[in-house]
Amino acid sequence: MSKFFDRPVRFYKASSAFVNNAVQRRVNKARYIQADKSDYEVICADGLMTVRHYKPLPAGSTVLIDGKPYVARQRRFAIPLVLVPPLGVFGWIFDLLADRSMVRYFLSHGFDVYLIDWGAPRADDSDISLEDYVCRWFPKAMAAIREHSGSEQQSLVGYCMGGLLALMYLASSQDDKVENLVTIASPVDMHKMGFAGPLSRVLSKPAWAIGKVTGLKITEMERRFFHVPGKRLSLMFKMTNPMGTVSSYVQLVRNMADDEYVSRYMTMNEWFTNMPDYPGATVQEMIRKMGLYNRMAKGRFRIGNRVAEFATIRSNLLAFAGDNDKIVPVAAAEAIMGVVSSTDKTFHVVPGGHAGVFTGSKAAHTTWAISKDWLGERSRPLAAEIAAST
Repeated sequence: MSKFFDRPVRFYKASSAFVNNAVQRRVNKARYIQADKSDYEVICADGLMTVRHYKPLPAGSTVLIDGKPYVARQRRFAIPLVLVPPLGVFGWIFDLLADRSMVRYFLSHGFDVYLIDWGAPRADDSDISLEDYVCRWFPKAMAAIREHSGSEQQSLVGYCMGGLLALMYLASSQDDKVENLVTIASPVDMHKMGFAGPLSRVLSKPAWAIGKVTGLKITEMERRFFHVPGKRLSLMFKMTNPMGTVSSYVQLVRNMADDEYVSRYMTMNEWFTNMPDYPGATVQEMIRKMGLYNRMAKGRFRIGNRVAEFATIRSNLLAFAGDNDKIVPVAAAEAIMGVVSSTDKTFHVVPGGHAGVFTGSKAAHTTWAISKDWLGERSRPLAAEIAAST
């Protein structure tokens, strides 16, 4: 008799959970968002930019990363790790779901972790330029990290535009104290970026000729015309894989009764839906210098009153590209190998699209694991760690 009622009861519970999640994810979205949960303190702030220092995990505690348990180690390395997010997203993408958090992964392996947060520009921030990011905020962040950590050396890990900002900083400041640089899906050669790359290359000569004849230059246009609102940026990102967007939503509907599934979907979707604006002055510079004239691939361009010479970069380099990245193809990311003077440099193609290569289901076992081992070999161990091994 109990079996007779069991199926209707299960159906009622599933239906109730489906309706509850369908409603609550609209009216109480914060309940489902699991990102940005690691403990940190802000050690520096200047305008929109802040610097976070993530607190160490309790030694001996277990951290589950993508199904694999890791026992958190005490801090092992004297060289701090500095995470550099792209523009157009929030810095918490480095600290997504607890089991897909790059922050927690590196903390569990004994690294001292910092993050430069570029904040959330809005329409009235359209005058923020590359000079602000590279020549004002980046040096200030690095100085604060050096003072706070007590270490003159650092390792930088930049994702997409974050990797390019790190390159620009190193090339313009000639900071020789950055021991290691890791870039993930960073498009150094923008003329090799799918449809947009060849189009930019074709338009570069007409744009130069028009400017020469008419005096009309991109740099002299109103910056607000180039400002990209976050909602438009989100739409542009989703349109790079429209079928994937539709498919993921269909899967959400099918699993709406599963609280954990809905939470994971909502957290990941927050990354692609809730994006800060891209400042107009920065977009303006990127179109001209990095898009039309491909200055990064050529190894040199001006930022404010400084000249960024990429050949001056000698930090150890590890660069990644995704084998299915529709935004930054392998060739666009691999171009970094030819513009820096590092003698220790390695390039890896790993599974994933533009987001997957950074924090997809395989990232912890590919991009993160390779980076962890590579950085571990090139990060000076603490004196206590040396003493314990002798």
